[in-house]
Amino acid sequence: MNPNDKKQYLAFDAATGYPAGSRIRYECANCGGILESLPEHAVACKCRNVIVDSDAGRVSVKDLAQFRIFELL
Repeated sequence: MNPNDKKQYLAFDAATGYPAGSRIRYECANCGGILESLPEHAVACKCRNVIVDSDAGRVSVKDLAQFRIFELL
C-alpha cells in the first residue's frame, strides 16, 4: 500500500460477514498490519489477531475492538 493512498473506513457487522473486494483492506490496530481482503494465499498480521484464509474463504479476528476495515479510494 502506498503511503499516499487515501482510505475510507467502513462500518460492518461481523455477524453478517466481512466485506471483501479488490480495494478492501483489513487493518489490525494491535500491530498495524494491513491485509488484502482477497489474498492469493492465506495471510495473517504480525500479532495474528487477523487471519485471512483464502483457501477456506474465512476471516478470523481474535479481538474485534482492534480490527478495522477500509476501502482504498
